[in-house]
Amino acid sequence: MKLVPRRVVVAALSAAVVAATAGVSTWALADETPDAPVRLVVGLKSGVGTAAPLGAVSAMGVREIDAAGPAQQAMSALRAQTIEVSPARKDRVIAALKSNPDVAYVEVDRVRKMTAVTPDDPFYTGKDEDEPHLPLQVEVDNVRLPEAWETTTGDAAVKIAVVDTGVTKTGDLADAVLDGYNYVSNTTNAADDVSGAGPNGHGTAVASLIAGRGNNGEGMAGGCWSCKIIPVKVLDKNGNGYDSNVAKGIVYATKAGAKIINLSLGGSGSSQVLADAVSYANLKGVLVVAAAGNEGGTTHETAKQYPAAYSDVVAVGATGRNTDQRAGFSSFNKSGDTWVDIAAPGVVAAMDRYGNYHTGWPGTSFAAPMVSGVAGLIKTVHPDYTGWSMQRALLKSARPISPSGWVTYGMLDAAKALTIATDPEPPTLTGLSTPGEGWRMHGKVAIKPTGIADPWSGMRNVDLYVDGIYKAQDRTAPYEFTYDTTGRNGKVALEIRAYDKAGNRAVFKRSITADNILPTVKITSGPANGATVSGTVKLTATASDANGVRTVEMLINGKVKQTDTTAPYNFSFKASSYASGMKVQVRATDVAKNIKYDATRTYKR
Repeated sequence: MKLVPRRVVVAALSAAVVAATAGVSTWALADETPDAPVRLVVGLKSGVGTAAPLGAVSAMGVREIDAAGPAQQAMSALRAQTIEVSPARKDRVIAALKSNPDVAYVEVDRVRKMTAVTPDDPFYTGKDEDEPHLPLQVEVDNVRLPEAWETTTGDAAVKIAVVDTGVTKTGDLADAVLDGYNYVSNTTNAADDVSGAGPNGHGTAVASLIAGRGNNGEGMAGGCWSCKIIPVKVLDKNGNGYDSNVAKGIVYATKAGAKIINLSLGGSGSSQVLADAVSYANLKGVLVVAAAGNEGGTTHETAKQYPAAYSDVVAVGATGRNTDQRAGFSSFNKSGDTWVDIAAPGVVAAMDRYGNYHTGWPGTSFAAPMVSGVAGLIKTVHPDYTGWSMQRALLKSARPISPSGWVTYGMLDAAKALTIATDPEPPTLTGLSTPGEGWRMHGKVAIKPTGIADPWSGMRNVDLYVDGIYKAQDRTAPYEFTYDTTGRNGKVALEIRAYDKAGNRAVFKRSITADNILPTVKITSGPANGATVSGTVKLTATASDANGVRTVEMLINGKVKQTDTTAPYNFSFKASSYASGMKVQVRATDVAKNIKYDATRTYKR
């Protein structure tokens, strides 16, 4: 899916040309030739190598897009890969991939187009430049940023990612922008290159609202003017980008240390790769903020937009200039919906990629970074806050507005947001139902925690550590693991770490003994192999194990006939009970349930 930046020049997005339902192919764009390749995103099941699914379709002309470098690394984190195939072979490739047991999902990496209009604001057109900073000042006051700045203006240690058209290091952003990455061209040049109709540099304008340097006697002040920006370019020079590139950008930003990710982009319809990327960021404690969309005034004005509509994403709607009223272009909640969370000013002043300042740029694109900037202030005051904690502070502090309901919580209140507490209590974790303390075990061990719950922020993930080393993670109740002890013998320290969304942790430890050494067992008396037997046949066996023998059993023709638990191990059977030949085995099971068989003896009547 290609996502559209919520540009300041956009009054509404055109959804009529976009397929919103899953399974609809939308590769064919108006400006593409009929044989333009189709991009597919292939999700892989756990434990599957990234090359496995491509083997079956390699002969169909499939080209892997993310074969190496940061793109491959980002997609690997999501257990997915992006490929291209010709339109004529698309259906066969999709069918082949879906029938592959290693594949979790296949979806078209759909393209979204945007329609843009130039704002008629007098300052933008150059007709009136008398008060270029007044609109921004009014909007800043409306969300109580000056009061928040009395507490903090941010911290350079707080990194906020702008996943967008790139960010140019200019003007008030000259010393605010860190190194980033460009997933459009797969280079390290993450500068903004959007020009033409509308704002010259969508990502730069977004970044200026977040971290434009304040109190320097020039330009403008962003919400968190001491914070740093990580630029990640996922939208091309026309402001369009594939879902897979946006997903890569989210993963990159998370790995680069971003604590807040701003997504001033969106579109109708969800995709698995985008949802997985948001979940990846949430799991790492990152707050994701997204524009709710500019569908106001269209037949899609209340339709959910993504990524804004995902859970654990702060979806930001826009108010008009100098008012709490919804901006006409902003998407909003219909009755019964709650996906648009919070409002922020959506007609603002911002800086373009040339370092010039403009007022009157409308769009939820610029409401979202105002929220991201305040999130940066929250993270500065509360460095231990996770994404959930920052989200709670933003929403809990929101100022009620009238009419209510078009957003769930109200208007952004920067000063109050700094005062909201987080969940201080760890989750519960009562123990393990299996294995028990000190159990001797071999092979694969089922590990089943008990009593995991969190009544406030909710559970985020449960991790398994073995001898202090991370081994596995589960994000879904009942949070169970399998640990393979093969090759190990001796003490094994198991540790379960349960985390809630606020980052609180509960720990439970248990020690077991790995025993993968087989016992010994041998028939010491009885008829020799191949003998003809009659009457009552008697056998005696010996068995030993360093940690103890649990049982010794006699099997005839594959079925257990007798069990003995005390040495020497004596067995007997009547030959007349078997009309044909008898295959007799003796096996020993030790306390760790390792099993060893002695050689089979075949008898005749």
